[in-house]
Amino acid sequence: MGNDAYKVAYERERKARHAAEVLLDDKTREVQLSMATIQKQYDHLKVQKKESDYLLAVARLTQSKGTLKEMVQEYIAQTQSFLGVKIARYSFFVDEDFKQGPTFGVDYDLPPFDDNVYKKIYEAEDRVQLALSDIAPESLVELLKEHQIEKIYCLPINRFGITTTVCEFYATAEIDIHVDMLDQCLVAGYQVGGLLERASNLKKIEENYEEIKANHEKLKETQNQLVHSEKMASLGQLAAGVAHEINNPVGFVMSNISTLKEYAVDLGKYYELSQKAIAGDESAKGELIELDKKLEFRGIFDDIHDIAADTVDGLKRVKDIVSNLKTFARTDEEAFQKVDVNQCIENTIKLVWNEIKYHVTLTKDLDPSMPCIMGKEGQIGQVIMNMLVNASQAMEGQGELAVKTEVIPGGLVLISIRDNGKGIPGSLIKKIFDPFFTTKAVNEGTGLGLSISIGIIEQHSGTIEVDSVEGEGTCFKIRLPLAV
Repeated sequence: MGNDAYKVAYERERKARHAAEVLLDDKTREVQLSMATIQKQYDHLKVQKKESDYLLAVARLTQSKGTLKEMVQEYIAQTQSFLGVKIARYSFFVDEDFKQGPTFGVDYDLPPFDDNVYKKIYEAEDRVQLALSDIAPESLVELLKEHQIEKIYCLPINRFGITTTVCEFYATAEIDIHVDMLDQCLVAGYQVGGLLERASNLKKIEENYEEIKANHEKLKETQNQLVHSEKMASLGQLAAGVAHEINNPVGFVMSNISTLKEYAVDLGKYYELSQKAIAGDESAKGELIELDKKLEFRGIFDDIHDIAADTVDGLKRVKDIVSNLKTFARTDEEAFQKVDVNQCIENTIKLVWNEIKYHVTLTKDLDPSMPCIMGKEGQIGQVIMNMLVNASQAMEGQGELAVKTEVIPGGLVLISIRDNGKGIPGSLIKKIFDPFFTTKAVNEGTGLGLSISIGIIEQHSGTIEVDSVEGEGTCFKIRLPLAV
């Protein structure tokens, strides 16, 4: 390969590394934004849960199953019958305004009172008796005279200490309504008010429950996005190495293609001369011999064979790298299926190898008879990657990293990842799986890798344990159930 080709390859790699750094910065910002979002939603959800727990306890006292409107109308119907009046209606106060409900006992709705009349009734916070001379507008007075109405009894319904509804009962002269009857109606109104309070609380509970459900779904979605963002951040950290691994085979494949193009030109000349020689052109035969001496076609054919083999091998390496990336970057909607743990580990090691190979001596002891587990290969690979990268970063200078798999009693697979790094202080062992906890410098770690890892393993019905001696090294032990 000439100097120009090396310069092109070097420039390509430099740009790839720059793109990887940009990608890493973007993913880091994305993870930080996701962390802020999930923290905010988590705090909001705690407040709502506390409120909902209280409201759910109160809701058990609620007996009525009707709506607010149905309860008021049932109260009016029963009170109409008790007092013996034929016409009744109700009003309610909402958004600093008086609203009129339907009229019962006639085929049309009576005109509402003027606002100043409603104000007097609602400010009383007690029963109010009105004569026709006390009300307005005049159109309402004329209609009531047609029905021989002389008195109007207004009974309040209070909710949370405030008059929110007033029921109006229209009595003719022959109806004798005693004070004690009104007292009974007023007590019944208090009871309806209690039912309305409980119904209002229940409605608020239902609204909060639906909001909590929606927030839970949002939280779940945010958590999935966070897991994916952490995964992409890990890929961003490895992107330069992955680009290097891809660029090498792609570079010599392109070089081979360039050589094949040159050979194609020479073979084209050879083909044209051979056609002339076949046609009986004696001079063409001589030119063929000279061309063969000059270019050594036997060597060209041998070289083409070698080029083809090298090209296939290089493209296979690219295919393997892309396959490993696709497996690792699968979404969390991936279904549980049988996973070959050993192959998953091998694929993950290939993915991170360029990141750790310069200062890590890796030994593998993978049980060749290892059965499969049920799980999500992309998520298991993410856990293995977190462990390998963390172990590599924990070793100062050249270190040793050992990965082992074995079947242990209880139908479990044990994955051990051991390093001889600086270890974890005893005071921090209990904190390493906490969300956002990290001992790394700012912008070097999110503090989510191990937290996400333990969440993934628990979703797979497994466990993670850690043994560490400060100054000697750390061993993470992952236990997962075998596929049934």
